[in-house]
Parts: sequence; C-alpha cells; structure tokens
Amino acid sequence: MSLEGYPGWAKDLADRYMSGASSLFLIYGNVNDWVPLREGGKVRFVSLPEFLKTAVFGKREMVLQYDQGSGITMSRDMVTDFYKVVEAMDAAAGTGYAKRLPKAPAEALAVIDRYLRTRASAKGGTAAIIDYAHMVAPRSDVQFMSQEDFRTIILLQKWANDPELSRSDVTIALVTANLQDLNEAIINNPFTSKVEIPLPDEAERLEYIQSTALQVKYEGLTPETFARQTNALSRVDIEVILREAQRVGKLDLGFVAKKKKELIEKSCFGLLEFLEPRATLDAVQGQGAAKQRLREDIELIKKGQWDALPMGYLFCGPVGTGKTYLATCAIGELGVPCVQLLNFRSKWVGATEGNLEKILLTLRALGPVGVIIDEADAFMGSRSQDGDSGTSNRIFAQFASQMGDTKYRGKILWFLLTCRPDLLPVDIKRQGRVEIHIPLFYPQTDAEKGELFVAMSKKQKWPIDAKDVDPSSFNGKKLSGADIEAILVSAKRKSLLDGDAKEKKHYLKLAATDFIPATSSSEVQYQELAAVVECTDRGFLPEIYRKADRLELLKEFNRLKLVLGEAA
Repeated sequence: MSLEGYPGWAKDLADRYMSGASSLFLIYGNVNDWVPLREGGKVRFVSLPEFLKTAVFGKREMVLQYDQGSGITMSRDMVTDFYKVVEAMDAAAGTGYAKRLPKAPAEALAVIDRYLRTRASAKGGTAAIIDYAHMVAPRSDVQFMSQEDFRTIILLQKWANDPELSRSDVTIALVTANLQDLNEAIINNPFTSKVEIPLPDEAERLEYIQSTALQVKYEGLTPETFARQTNALSRVDIEVILREAQRVGKLDLGFVAKKKKELIEKSCFGLLEFLEPRATLDAVQGQGAAKQRLREDIELIKKGQWDALPMGYLFCGPVGTGKTYLATCAIGELGVPCVQLLNFRSKWVGATEGNLEKILLTLRALGPVGVIIDEADAFMGSRSQDGDSGTSNRIFAQFASQMGDTKYRGKILWFLLTCRPDLLPVDIKRQGRVEIHIPLFYPQTDAEKGELFVAMSKKQKWPIDAKDVDPSSFNGKKLSGADIEAILVSAKRKSLLDGDAKEKKHYLKLAATDFIPATSSSEVQYQELAAVVECTDRGFLPEIYRKADRLELLKEFNRLKLVLGEAA
C-alpha cells in the first residue's frame, strides 16, 4: 500500500505490520488530536480512530471499534457478518449477546476475540481498534485486580502472542494517551509494538493553520510566525486559540503567548509551571566561575553547537545559595521558555507515571526549553527505592531515559537543584545525563558579604552603601543570601520603629549581631562538603577547597554524616 502523505508515526506502524513483527500495537501520545487525512489531492482533519479506520485499515474488509462508552461498533456493511458470529457464540455458550452487545471489557473483548478468530483465515483482513485502552486494562496492583481484570489481561496478551493471529491478516490497535496508564503486563509484552504519536511539528502546524476555515485578524503575526510560536501545542489547541482570537477580534504575539502558557499548563494537569525570568546572569551576585561556564554554554546554544553542550546541570550547595535564582537567570539570558516541574506524584496506581509521560511529551515538543527541578534528590525517584509498589523505580527509569537521549542535547536543558547531591542516584549524575555539577557557596570573604548586602538592600528598597556593613558584626557566621535578606529586613524594621533616628550602619550592625541562622553550622558545612565532593571541575571551587586533599574532605564529610545521625 502507498504510504505517501501519511504522518511519520503511521508509516512506522504500517512498516512494522508489513514486516510481520506484531499484530498488536500500542498507540499512545498525542492521540486526542486531529490527524490529516489526504484523499483525492485534498486534506481534511479527522479523529485518530477515523484516520485508523479510513487510512491505515482502509483496505480491510472488516474494522471493529470498541470503547467502554460506545461498546462495539462497526460499519453497516459489516453488521450481518458480525452478528452471524455472535449468534453462533450465543448458541454454543448460552449467552444473549446478539440481543444486546456487551460493553464491559471482559465480555466485549471475548466477543471481539471470537470474531477475530473466526475471520483469521478469511481474505480481506480484519482490524480492531480499542480506544481508551487504559480503561480496559488499567495499571493496577495484582492484589486489587478482579477475575474479570485477569481475563481481560490474559486475552490481550494472547492477541499479542498468538501465532494464529500473527500469521493472518489481523491487526489490533490499543489507543491510549499515556502508555504508563496501561497494565504493565501489556506494556512489557515483547510481542507488542509501541507507536508514539508526537505533537505536530512546525510544518504540520502551518498546514493545519492554512487549511482551517477559521479566519482571524493577524496583528504583527503571519500564519508562518503563528505556526512557529505554537510549538508544543496540538492542532486542537491551535483551534482553541483561533476561536478565542475570533471572539476578541485579533491575534497577536501577546495573546498567543498567554494562551499557549494556559493550554500547556492545563494539558499537563497543572503539574508543569511556566516561569518568566525577569533577569539575566548580570543580576547574580558572586558565583563568577558558574556564571562564566553558563555564559559559554549559552553562546554555544545560540550558535547551534549542540554536540559541545552538556545534557544538564546539577546545582548543589547549602540552602540559600541561590540555586533557583541562578538557574532562572541563566535561562532568562538564553531567552528560551523556562518551566518548573511541580509535584506530579499521585496516590493512584499508574497516575504518577502517566503524569510524567505527558510532561515529557510536552517538553520534547517545546524545546529549546530550560527545565528546573528543585529538591531533585526527593523528586526523581531511585532505582533501588522500595515501599511504593515500584513507582519510584519507574519514575527514575523515565527520567533517566529522557535525560540520556542525545537527540535532545541542547534542546532540553535540565537544571537539577539540591542541597543533598549525595542522595541523587549515580545513574542520573553520570556523564551523558546531568554532566556538569556546579557547587554554590555562601559568600566566602567579608568583602563578598558586603557586596551581597548592598545588592540585597536594593531589593528591600532600603539601599545601603558598602561602608554601612561592619564585618565585625558577622562574628565568623556563614551567611546565605536568605540570611542576609533577613538581617536587612530586621534592620529596616528597627530603623522604622526608631523613626530613622540613627544611621543605617547602626541598625544593620545591631541586626547582624543578634541574628542566629536557622541552619546549624554543622549542617551548612555538611551540605557544603557534599557540593565540593560532587563538583566536576576544580575551577568552580573556592581557593580553600581547590587545593584541599580530596580524601581528607571525604573523611570530614563522613564524620559529619555520623554526627548528624545520617550514617547508613
């Protein structure tokens, strides 16, 4: 059959079928979008089931569709042949399905199975499309599955494994948005073929925009620039924007950006948040080596030198060292979208993995994009973590697979932030995934502390000069940016209560002297040493650590681990 004009995923499905590799396909991803159907030199956009039935399985003599809402459906010319099989089944088993076809999965699939096997040797071919397959065979713990669930899973596995079906012209397509929502036994079956439908690329989006009957007034945009700005959106999303633009009377860049943000966050169930960096690396005080490395990589990205870039960065260091701020400023300087992953974990079996699958699908289409994962040690799961039915293991595997996919080098920039890099799995931190480990530190000298005081005072709208900072008030305390901000707030408060009777230097010294950091010095040192041990380039380290003996640092790190009660 001719595959000209087919989407790439449909060509992949057809090639796999023609090779005889499988008769059971798992179709997942962007399955709820419009699909271009080309007939007679024209194109119209139809649903995925309609496309499968008309284009992919168009030459099959019999095509069945099933979902729990509609039950078993077929075209009119199939009805007589189908009911002959159902009536024979009723006569043999004493069922009454010919009077009313079942909708429950176990019974409905049993009817479909009988029909497929009856027609296995017939000419013309047969196909079955099982829509919303995650509702038919959902991911679940075995202990919570019913006998009907077991029968359904067993039957689907038989469809994948049965040589009688694989030798005949029979194809079964299971359709679901998130592959991870399906039962593991189906996903992991070696005889099933997985076909992912990606979000449309720029050329596909432009074709849809130019083909739609929805007319809008463009302001500062053309169909071509509109298509370019709608990456990571489906055709259905684009239709929503066009309809909204018709309502408000115009389509401009600001409107597109606003609706795109809303639609992506909504499609990811609110588990992904767009950040809007308002500063560049110029706004970051200190951290010179880190800023230099990031600026060099940003220049490579702008030149398209993807092969010289890391897959991601690990920012580590004590709490309050500005890890999140540095990441957002770096992305702001690069000028690409910036997103932060929120807590996508769910109490429902399979929902967590499905949530992450949807997020990763969006990120792949959104690139270039910067992705910030705060508290990464608790966020990403582990290969060895127990006690959650394997969810953490599967999350870890999904992250590791995506982070190691070099096709997205420089297009998805991962920023993992943590004060405990030692708790991150080694497989995530290794070369080829998150390669560059950048330690961040509190201001090391009195001069650096003074500079940060001056910079932070502007944020508090209580500006001070360097001469207002008295180093003797620090008493050797290690102060984070958050600590310095707290001292400034306290000094400003004292000044206001006193009617600004004295110089700012007086109130600042009083606040700094009285200040007690919330984090103990031992914890700060422990987190600092964890960052030093994790560092991948000596150039990132302060002089005091650059020349230190690494073995001695490890000994001190392990000693503090014992002191803080965290020994294994």
